[in-house]
Amino acid sequence: MNKKLFSIIFLVFLLVPSFSYALCEGELVPCGGDKPMCNFCHIFELANNIIIYVMTCLTPIISGIMLILGGFYFMIAGVDPTKMQKGKDIAKAAIIGLVVIFVSWILLNTFLTNMGVAEWTGLDTWWEFSCN
Repeated sequence: MNKKLFSIIFLVFLLVPSFSYALCEGELVPCGGDKPMCNFCHIFELANNIIIYVMTCLTPIISGIMLILGGFYFMIAGVDPTKMQKGKDIAKAAIIGLVVIFVSWILLNTFLTNMGVAEWTGLDTWWEFSCN
């Protein structure tokens, strides 16, 4: 049972960063330079770009590093129960953090969709902004 669970977790965290690299391309700042001049709407587009970048680029990488760090502490623990517990705590915190970030997004999306934000604003997807 433990080997199967470890294999599943290992494959998930091995594949998640490769999926996120495809989403990490693009610019955070949506205006200025050779693009149109900035206006008030671009603030919301910038905030949206930052949120997407954190969720799709930074979160999988940081959680993967924390899981590796927890596994490293667990490996070098030997007979020292404090290092073993520290490794378990780090890995558990990384998994809980990852779950909290993505479950909060799912709950917010479900709540706003069920409240009718998509209908009364005319937006099909409330998280996408496009300034003209």
